[in-house]
Amino acid sequence: MMLGSRNHAKEMMQRGASRKGAPPSPSIDGQGRRWNKTSFSSVPRTLPDSLDHAGHSLVWDPELEAHIEGNLATEVSMIVLDTLFVVEQVVSSTEHSQTLLASVLRVMLHALNTTQSTQFLQHLFALQRSLVSKYPNLLFDEATEHCAALCKSLLKHCSSSISGVRSQASASLYLLMRQNYEIGNNFARVKMQVTMSLSSLVAEISNNFKFNEEHLRKSLKTILTYAEQDNELSDSFNSFPEQVQDLVFNLHMILSDTVKMKEYLDDPEMHMDLMYRIAKGYQTSPDLRLTWLENMANKHKEQGHHAEAGMCLVHSAALVSEYLHMLEDRRYMPNGAVTYSKLTPNALDE
Repeated sequence: MMLGSRNHAKEMMQRGASRKGAPPSPSIDGQGRRWNKTSFSSVPRTLPDSLDHAGHSLVWDPELEAHIEGNLATEVSMIVLDTLFVVEQVVSSTEHSQTLLASVLRVMLHALNTTQSTQFLQHLFALQRSLVSKYPNLLFDEATEHCAALCKSLLKHCSSSISGVRSQASASLYLLMRQNYEIGNNFARVKMQVTMSLSSLVAEISNNFKFNEEHLRKSLKTILTYAEQDNELSDSFNSFPEQVQDLVFNLHMILSDTVKMKEYLDDPEMHMDLMYRIAKGYQTSPDLRLTWLENMANKHKEQGHHAEAGMCLVHSAALVSEYLHMLEDRRYMPNGAVTYSKLTPNALDE
């Protein structure tokens, strides 16, 4: 029986070997394999540009390429943000590394001033609010330029056409005001920096740089709503919502100048005349007048009018000198704007 079964099995193997298309038996040298490196590499093939379920070669798509590069840029930015968070965590647990926080803030400000994805901006605004809440001295006690740069960046994002970005920027700007108010029942520094930053943005409007004032008005309305619904500070001394309302009113006035500036983008002389009238209207607000005088000087430099730019700087120096003379009268300091009247009699207007 065993012999019969062995012969039967041998016969079945021979039948299978003689069947057409059947794979050959494996051998030691690999010649009988259905796949080996030699036979596979000898067949010419064209690799597809990208993977496809159907196995077909795809044509290069610039839109797909831009999408991939955008995702890669977002991932890189997220890694940088994670690194900043780690640095902040390390600094919070030690006492001798507080100086690193200024560098963290500078990196965040640089990220806010560059084009980023909405996903990254959402996390960036969250980290910025956390940093300002934990370390308010970074903006309000030491580095005033950081406060000015942050206010200007937030205002730019408040005019974004993307509603999600506007809401995040509005929340950050409101919390910045609130944080400054909680320190001394007044947010004069943030109020001044926001007003000056908006004036600078308005003056920078050109064919290469534009922002939508309607979107910015929506963001200002959102900030005003935040202040009105903030029950913790509504009954405080020198009411916080009223101060926010005054600031929003001033910003709306500056935005009305924006509409006028856009009308004369193609007429440099009328554009400069309008800037002069706006600066003239801020004589009772020295910070804003100084900002507009600086904006006029920069515009004159761009147009090659160096004498007019120098005259704007003389008026700026006379204005600063006048207020320094009012604050403290020192022998080694100029006697106000009178000192600059030797250069131009118009300096007495300051």
